[in-house]
Amino acid sequence: MEPTALKKRIIQNINSDNFGKYGTVIEFTPGYREDFEIRVRQNDGGWRLAVFRVPNRTAQLMENHPNTKESFEPLQGTVLLIVAENSYPGQFEAFLLDKPVCLHEGVWHQVLALSVEAQVKIVENLEVRTEFHYFERDIEPIII
Repeated sequence: MEPTALKKRIIQNINSDNFGKYGTVIEFTPGYREDFEIRVRQNDGGWRLAVFRVPNRTAQLMENHPNTKESFEPLQGTVLLIVAENSYPGQFEAFLLDKPVCLHEGVWHQVLALSVEAQVKIVENLEVRTEFHYFERDIEPIII
């Protein structure tokens, strides 16, 4: 198991520049003039849409799905999204999930509730393969 560095990380606001290596921000491309823009396309089989009640205020693990993209859309409360590139799950970044995003295949991720109640909408392939990375210690956001 990889040691988890217990260092401070800044919670970032999501934008296309700082989030691009992890996935797509679901918003219009700046300067796009049409009323309808496809932001994510997946050519394989079916997909599923779920509502997820975020119970976690700490993270014991991260997961990734090597075979599917996965979208997260905030519905209720305040949610923190932690993400890391496929090869480095312990080197994660933290984002305030204040707009919908779609993660690339294989991106390590976890969502944490910063409010008493939090919910997100998740869209992913119908069949999902999941891998887990367990931290040596729980990851807990501290607001200062």
